[in-house]
Amino acid sequence: MDMYEINTQEIKKYRTGELVGNIALVFCAAVLVFFAVAFGIARINGIKPLEIVALCVSPSLMAAGVAVAAYCNVKYGSAMNTAVKKFVIAVFTENAALLHPERNSLTFNLSVSENEVILQTNGYKEKLRFDFSPFGKLSLFRKVGALNEIETRLIITFCRLHARGAKYSDVNFTERDGTRRKSGKPVYIIKEGQPDPKSYKIYLKNS
Repeated sequence: MDMYEINTQEIKKYRTGELVGNIALVFCAAVLVFFAVAFGIARINGIKPLEIVALCVSPSLMAAGVAVAAYCNVKYGSAMNTAVKKFVIAVFTENAALLHPERNSLTFNLSVSENEVILQTNGYKEKLRFDFSPFGKLSLFRKVGALNEIETRLIITFCRLHARGAKYSDVNFTERDGTRRKSGKPVYIIKEGQPDPKSYKIYLKNS
């Protein structure tokens, strides 16, 4: 990309950090299971040393695991979200003409696959592709986040154009998973010439 070049080394670092955070969460779950089992066995069989170990060791291990998970989520998860957001903005900026803002009525079909979101405007042959493969395999959580970024950017763009005097009768978008032929229910950005109240709130929040 010309305007925003993905730093693959930085992305790898973020992904590693997120992985460490996930491992820390699994560790916390394991500690919780250990405590429940060990404490239960100790109480039932009257094994005082095991009970003491469970009571003394488990809380400190749990606290350490939670601290690592929280740190990784704040530092690396947030950094990854920011990188995804910058990427989405750059793709929109470089391909603004494919949105056909000159049209009075617009429907954007968003098709989601493993690591790609394809945006098609009013059935035009040209499609806007958001290739997230440099970010690695997208988890469900990350895929939803990427889709939300794209939808939010559409809302901001057309609410801003409306505020600047552009006239639109209807602007909306739909989602589909890439395998269905029929799109989902349309989400309106502008309806009957006016911004949709929910979309307008999102616009104001992000302006």
